Amino acid sequence: MPAYAVPPQQTTPAPGDARSAPSPGAPPLAHAYATPAYADPGAAARPGTYAYPTAYAAPPAAYAAAGAAAAAAALPPYARAASAPPPSYPGAPAFGTAPVNGSLPPAGTDTRPKGLAIVALSLAGAGVLLMLVAAVLGSAGVGWLSPLLLFVAFVLSLIALISRRQGGKGFGVGALLLSILGGLLALVVAVAWVFGAFTGASSGGDDGYDTYTEEEYSLPGIAAPGTDGQPDPGAQFAPPVQATVTETAFGRGYDDVWWYAVIVDNPNADYVFDAYAEVHAYAEDGSMLGSAPAYTMLLSGKTALVGYFFDLSDAEIARIDADLPEASQATLSPGTETGSFGVEVDTIPADADGPVAVTGTASAHFAEDQEFVAVTALVRAADGTIAAATSTYLDAVPGDGTPVAFEAWFEDLPPGATVEALAHR
Repeated sequence: MPAYAVPPQQTTPAPGDARSAPSPGAPPLAHAYATPAYADPGAAARPGTYAYPTAYAAPPAAYAAAGAAAAAAALPPYARAASAPPPSYPGAPAFGTAPVNGSLPPAGTDTRPKGLAIVALSLAGAGVLLMLVAAVLGSAGVGWLSPLLLFVAFVLSLIALISRRQGGKGFGVGALLLSILGGLLALVVAVAWVFGAFTGASSGGDDGYDTYTEEEYSLPGIAAPGTDGQPDPGAQFAPPVQATVTETAFGRGYDDVWWYAVIVDNPNADYVFDAYAEVHAYAEDGSMLGSAPAYTMLLSGKTALVGYFFDLSDAEIARIDADLPEASQATLSPGTETGSFGVEVDTIPADADGPVAVTGTASAHFAEDQEFVAVTALVRAADGTIAAATSTYLDAVPGDGTPVAFEAWFEDLPPGATVEALAHR
């Protein structure tokens, strides 16, 4: 390859310059280089002279923007998203902030959910209100839900205050304070109930009788026809006494099923019991073999509870007894204001052999119709003991005394047997 030599720099002398004439023996000038106008503004004053530029002017703004865009495009997508702010437009949010529901929240606004704190405050308020209503009405049945609401409100308020994800701290503090206040109020009301502040009993006189007002009677559905079911204002009644079991009977029905009958006497003329009773069966050695629940309304007088024990296998029942409600569970219901049931049994054939159907009618004498009335039939042997018992149910019995027919079945009847039937709900 041929080697190229760089010609020495030649200059064109100005007219009249001593250097304008070439030296003897010097080679002729090959070219005269002109300096570009953009490189040296004074080049026009020095024609024929080539000078290298020493500084470059900044490129126009358009070129700078194009270069920046090209540099950003060369970055990977995640780097471009992190380094390049979004284009600005009127009303656009500041770079690095996230809009909430389409708009930016004001500075200092807590955007965390407040629902849990609001629910806690609502439950605490409901619990306190319910407790106040129960205290005014003197009804423990209304107030038992209040402590549960207050406890739930207390727990939710603590969660709302402790959790960093929950807002509404003001609501949470209010719920916490209100639930604590409601708990103290519930404790005071419970103590007052224990000591009889809301039972309606007065201090009484020397005769030991208590005074009740009509607001204290709260057992609907058993008022007698033509009455309002309420005691007269200022009327006085003797304190209630507990109902007692007057007679029991039991026997094997079939396989491992035993029937039982418990006769309960409510000696109170002006009190009824709307409560739960439980019948227990015992073996000869005193061990309990089983229990059966009995829900009943014990009106004044005699009520027969009839039911069954199941799954006793080969065990033999030696005796039974029943847990009855305490006297404190009695409800005031003046005898002149309380309705009653009536049962009539049809004549039983004297020569009945095999399964026997005992028929009759039940009637109700109340201001309202009675639903799910139990009719218990007792078969008494010639010596008066209960030899068999069963029960049947009537869906509805009119309260105006209209009789409703019933039917109860027995496997057989002993000679000289008689049947009596009672009704209760």
